[in-house]
Amino acid sequence: MPGSSQKAWPRRDEQLIERIDNLLSAEPVLRKNFFGTVAWFLESNDLIFAGAWGEGVMLRLGEERSTDLIESGAADPHDPTGHRPKREYVFLDRYRIKDDGVLLDWFKQASEFVGTLPPMANKPRRNTARKPNT
Repeated sequence: MPGSSQKAWPRRDEQLIERIDNLLSAEPVLRKNFFGTVAWFLESNDLIFAGAWGEGVMLRLGEERSTDLIESGAADPHDPTGHRPKREYVFLDRYRIKDDGVLLDWFKQASEFVGTLPPMANKPRRNTARKPNT
């Protein structure tokens, strides 16, 4: 079953995070805490392109490329909630990212895709204050 090796809200893998930090140390990226783990964002548009997810990585490659990779068996869907896969993302388990060169190539593909996207527009915050019952 695709994605069966991916558990929702997995444990943070510090060794993987350190490995990715080292691989991306010379790149124009920002590391941010992200839902209990770490993700990397492009400095140019502040959009996520990759993240550590348990013992694997999630990559933002666009909907068409992600679908092709999932259908071919080269990647699994990235489904952090366990019921709704993210359309533009794939998940690569630890076996698919053993080699640093392979992992760097994946990061390059993801950062190139995300680099084509416009910066995230700052949305005004919704007023979440509750109105008193009258």
